[in-house]
Amino acid sequence: MKKLLSNKFKSSLFISLCFSVLFTSCYKDKGSVTMTYYKGAAIYGNVETLRNTPLISSAETIENPGKIFIGEDFILIGEEHKGIHVFDNSNPNSPVNVSFLDIPFSKEFFVEDNVIYAESHYDFLKIDISNIYSPSILFRYENTFGSPLLNNSGEQLLGFDFELVTETLKLNSPELNALNESFNLYYDYSDQLIPASKVPSSFAGSSSQDVGTLNKIAIYDKFIYMIGKSKLLYFEDNQSSFVNVQELLLEDGLETIYLEDDNLFIGSDNSMTIVNVSTPSAPNYVSEYFHSVSCDPVLPFKDVAYLTLRSNDDGCNGTINSLDVIDINNINNPIPLTSIPMSSPYGLRIVNNYLFIGEGINGLTVFDANSPENLVYINNYENIHAYDIMMHPTISDRLLTTNQNGLQQYAIDFTTMEVYHLSTIGY
Repeated sequence: MKKLLSNKFKSSLFISLCFSVLFTSCYKDKGSVTMTYYKGAAIYGNVETLRNTPLISSAETIENPGKIFIGEDFILIGEEHKGIHVFDNSNPNSPVNVSFLDIPFSKEFFVEDNVIYAESHYDFLKIDISNIYSPSILFRYENTFGSPLLNNSGEQLLGFDFELVTETLKLNSPELNALNESFNLYYDYSDQLIPASKVPSSFAGSSSQDVGTLNKIAIYDKFIYMIGKSKLLYFEDNQSSFVNVQELLLEDGLETIYLEDDNLFIGSDNSMTIVNVSTPSAPNYVSEYFHSVSCDPVLPFKDVAYLTLRSNDDGCNGTINSLDVIDINNINNPIPLTSIPMSSPYGLRIVNNYLFIGEGINGLTVFDANSPENLVYINNYENIHAYDIMMHPTISDRLLTTNQNGLQQYAIDFTTMEVYHLSTIGY
């Protein structure tokens, strides 16, 4: 997922090609081109040591937050590549940091029915949190995302140490061709190029209750769906293991996924793709709606889909900053209804027929969405810097947002549309 805060996008998506605005140093000279990109040097070790890491440890300070989940009495905040912070939120005015779930190399997780589904390096975990103070791993499905790559000593690939480099590459070289398909170049222990297709999908990125719109995992009828850079991975949870890991190839640049009824709405940097999962074991491509290149969360709601298109920051290409409303009454033929210019739209949420849109440092914007084809502007709360937006699963007047300073909790008076700050979990 693009990360919930703006500065989390940059490390994994930052790349400069000849046509890039940033770090441009491209020129042709006798069949070569100079490019600036991220070069990854392989790091090797013992995967079994990571797998034997104790799950529960004492509370830690949040340093590099990722995915956030809001439960009825608790909050989970991902720590990029490390695990999940657990907060007791029974008193929303004073949430308490109670523990840390140590999940090495984790980025994405999803919560359903008191279970955390989380990626951990090559593996996918199912964690019981029916007692949030005493969670346990129900089972680990090893090598879900690919088999470990080995060095000459038999150690497994654990990750990459990235460095921003500027190099002159020959035209039609493997390196230049690889940069046309990936944001990074990956090199093994002998400094040989590893094709991006050989790198496990969980290495590629930086990561019934309430979730935001910046997601990369969805669950439907015991099937788990995850998006990679250009494909949908899916497999069945049969309670004792994960089975039938398969892939559905889609287009490049996939960013977010959102489930509505029996359809997956997948946002990419230039389109919204609809995949039907009424037969969960056989997801079926339905249709696609193309838009200008940008960063793109999607929020389907009844017969429309709301798309926020953002450009010019966080590694987002393009020139468009807007809210697009798409008629999806016929999912085989999505039709644009309207487009509203925005400043910097990120995540979005519908509550009581009000559409809340986080615009980062440009505030929290609200529309009356009773008539989706004719949204009515209500207000922009300039003092509420918001990226993703979430609601409490059982308290209807509770709004939670993320910004550069942390997770904020607010109470809303829907009569006056006044918003009152309750607490902050700082980063």
